[in-house]
Amino acid sequence: MSTRFRSLPWLLAIMCFNSLPAQDPNAARLVTGADVLVKGLKPTEKSRVQFSGHQAYTDAELRAAIAEQIRTIDEDGATPARADDAAYYVGAFYRKAGFSKADATYAISGPRVTVKISEGPRTLLRKIIFTGNKSVTTKTLFEYMLGAPEERLTKEPDLFPYHQSEIEAGADRVRGFYISEGYLDVVVEPDEARLVEGGKGAEVTVRITENQRYTFGRIQFAGETLYSREVLLTAAGALGESSGSAFSETQVTNMTRNLQSYYKAHGYFTAEVTVQADPKGAVRGEVPVTFTAHPGPLHHFDGFTVENKTQPRARLKPSFLPKRFRHLTGEVYSPEKLDETFREMMRTGLFTSLRLNTIALPDHTVRTDIVAEEAKAKEVGFTIGFNTYEGGAVGLRLADRNLLGNGRPLTFAADYTQRGLKAELLYVDPWFLDTRIRVAPRIFSILRQEIGYTKDAQGARLDVSRRVLPHLELSAFIESQAVVITESEIDPVLLGPTDYTFASIGFTQVTDFRDDPLNTTRGWIFASSWEAATVDGAQSFTRTTARFSWYQPLTKRTLLSLGARAGLITPQAESIPIDVRFFNGGSTTVRSFPERELGPKDDDDNPVGGEFYSVFNAEVNFPLYGALQGAAFVDAGNLLGRGESGVTDMRYALGLGLRYKLPVGPLRVDYGVNPTPGPDEPMGAFHFSFGFAF
Repeated sequence: MSTRFRSLPWLLAIMCFNSLPAQDPNAARLVTGADVLVKGLKPTEKSRVQFSGHQAYTDAELRAAIAEQIRTIDEDGATPARADDAAYYVGAFYRKAGFSKADATYAISGPRVTVKISEGPRTLLRKIIFTGNKSVTTKTLFEYMLGAPEERLTKEPDLFPYHQSEIEAGADRVRGFYISEGYLDVVVEPDEARLVEGGKGAEVTVRITENQRYTFGRIQFAGETLYSREVLLTAAGALGESSGSAFSETQVTNMTRNLQSYYKAHGYFTAEVTVQADPKGAVRGEVPVTFTAHPGPLHHFDGFTVENKTQPRARLKPSFLPKRFRHLTGEVYSPEKLDETFREMMRTGLFTSLRLNTIALPDHTVRTDIVAEEAKAKEVGFTIGFNTYEGGAVGLRLADRNLLGNGRPLTFAADYTQRGLKAELLYVDPWFLDTRIRVAPRIFSILRQEIGYTKDAQGARLDVSRRVLPHLELSAFIESQAVVITESEIDPVLLGPTDYTFASIGFTQVTDFRDDPLNTTRGWIFASSWEAATVDGAQSFTRTTARFSWYQPLTKRTLLSLGARAGLITPQAESIPIDVRFFNGGSTTVRSFPERELGPKDDDDNPVGGEFYSVFNAEVNFPLYGALQGAAFVDAGNLLGRGESGVTDMRYALGLGLRYKLPVGPLRVDYGVNPTPGPDEPMGAFHFSFGFAF
């Protein structure tokens, strides 16, 4: 969890005073005299507008209802027209609140206006009777008529004052619903209300004549269609010709737009689709529909122009944006590809605004005009947090997202926790040599106190990656470290090398179909890696890992998450360093164990790691209140020593947790119970952490 402070622009508040409009001299003298009279009134009578005859509402409630009219009279004086407006709006306020016989008149005395109110009885809506509805239930009609179920009318009658205009508006909503269901000739007529209980209640009958229901008949495509009938039906969003789907003008319009968008998305920039669908030609209520396609010529991307409106001056080199969009030049026009590059640019953080305008040219190409405004490139950030294993944590981040005007970020980050200090200098070039290859070199220094030993390391790493498909990224890396293991409490035989040079080379792939990596609500991700490593120049081991996570909503706000992970180290040396081994247990693995404490240990109860591990997780997240969620989970996993692998010696966790959703991921509290604890194993473990468990 972190709090970030960025440089913010100063905010300047400016108060503007406008002079009153000029008036004729006599009017001015009248207003001035009225002001003197108003100033002489008692504090409770400062307004020129007064009320009489009101009992249901206080002066304050009435003044709030006609605040604009009162302000006009108080500032500009009383006239018959202004007083009449005030009385009219008071009457409208009463009638809307159920006082169907309310009347309001006015009297002007000097500078004052008195609004005289005759309230009459307040009428509440007691009953709505629907007649003639054969295909729609009364329950559904109530929802459209009142915006509430019928039982609420009985339980909370004060919420439903009778007002004829509201009844008519409800009838319009019912009529719109029928039309959307194919009843194009429906008649919905609310009768005049029948007053009951001495005028305090109203019963309304709504008479419905449904008439013929229209459905979609044969859907045909004419003109230069280019695509098969099945493709066009899917593109239009047609619900099927034999399903009896309701015909409506709105649905026809949407289908026309869908078809036109489909053609444009496939390069036909100037495509037009017209439709013929006349209910008068319906046979047995089935309306024939014909879409005529005019796709026009296929268009290709042409040039990209850039206007940088950054003030006072732009830092980005003028060639930056044209190079980023250049890979589209010559390709068939595709709004999706253009949007993908646009979103890539916005994710860089280089821009506060980026607007694209596409223009068709006579040679059947599309020019894209880009208008950009740059964001501040330099950033200072601070972090503060806590988790169960690391303890308290603070961090500093210094960044320049636009190093030398090239749009590449350079970042220095230093993080201190109660387990140690890590510092890193990272440079990222997402477009190496103006290609789609991402290069990320870094240098780092780490000093950490793990359970049983301390690690001091300095090193460098280079990652080279490329997104080869929209959801698939491949990468390679090379890494080198100089490592010293000190202050060890672990037997040297179990500890492995303590002063060594570590080097590795490897490959990874990530296939990611999640909807949001930070707050996932559906989708899946599969990631795997392989690396070969040397210690002091001699071949030491190969390491392989794999991970699969799947997220599926059960209801609108309930999420099922399933995960599986495994890793295998194949040693080629007598002993491998403790710091490259696998560990298990903790807030992201088997949560009935504290961090790193599942698996082999020495005689002093220090974890010594293993060469094979597996973790299986299942979790259900459900809403509690607002952004607060509950969680129930089951974990299983193991950690095995040299030469062992498989799902033997599995340990388990059953637990509950809380999640607080933040824009950058969830804050988590978990407690996992160990249902089958071994002789020296805990009964459970508590975890406080940040981010997804798996």
